Amino acid sequence: MTMTIEVTEKAKTEFEKLDVPEGAFLRISVVQGGCAGMTYTAAVETDMGEDDESLYEDGSLRIVADVGSATFLDGLKIDYSDDLIKSGFRFLNPNAAGSCGCGSSFAG
Repeated sequence: MTMTIEVTEKAKTEFEKLDVPEGAFLRISVVQGGCAGMTYTAAVETDMGEDDESLYEDGSLRIVADVGSATFLDGLKIDYSDDLIKSGFRFLNPNAAGSCGCGSSFAG
């Protein structure tokens, strides 16, 4: 299965500022939680699991997810916002059936 994930230039630039160790990757997981039912978690890791898939690679940025999470990530757009109130990485998922008012969780 071919996944499409888009990472904006601003998000790539901000990820590079994190000074991630050589060989590390960004793991994105979808877990139950939040007021809409599911939420994203993201962490920098170095160890691939047996059920992990590499979903995106561009230079030093590699995005990995487990098979269960990957099914929710096709079409995901990762952006970065430097708003004063809510700055940080943003996950924009066109497949989400709905989201909560705070934007922290979504329905699949």
